Amino acid sequence: MATRVIANLVIGADGCTTLDGRSRGLSSAEDRTRFHTLRSQADLLLIGANTARHEPYRSTPLPLVVVTHGQMPEEVCANPRAHVRSGDLSQIIHELDGVVLIEAGPQLLKKALEQKLVDEVFITQTNVVSGENCIDINSFFSGYKESAREAIGEEVFFTFVRALA
Repeated sequence: MATRVIANLVIGADGCTTLDGRSRGLSSAEDRTRFHTLRSQADLLLIGANTARHEPYRSTPLPLVVVTHGQMPEEVCANPRAHVRSGDLSQIIHELDGVVLIEAGPQLLKKALEQKLVDEVFITQTNVVSGENCIDINSFFSGYKESAREAIGEEVFFTFVRALA
């Protein structure tokens, strides 16, 4: 089976990716529905150590790969589906099989986007402002093109695909 890499990220209107240190404060019912739909299409989840420390990954419905140069963050040690991988992100992803869903924060996701490792990215932009870890959506997705946009209430749902060289 070939590897397909998709990613999901929720951001605020000002590009913030966390509110009080977590993404949940940015999310809505519609965003969570879309998030679970994406998870249902995946074979495994990929996150970084920072996400593992700040988001609830003690239990996951799918195998979980935590990319870190250290030990498994304590917050996910109880998850029997979690495995630590260290090294080059490109090599790690190329060694995985099936549909990989990156649920990482902006640091790891940006690295994957810059290396053109992600096939498709799903973004929810909410009306929340004044969070932390802000990104500029235009520069963040350099090398990717917007393929879909849907506004529902005050939220906008974007899909970006890797641009052909």
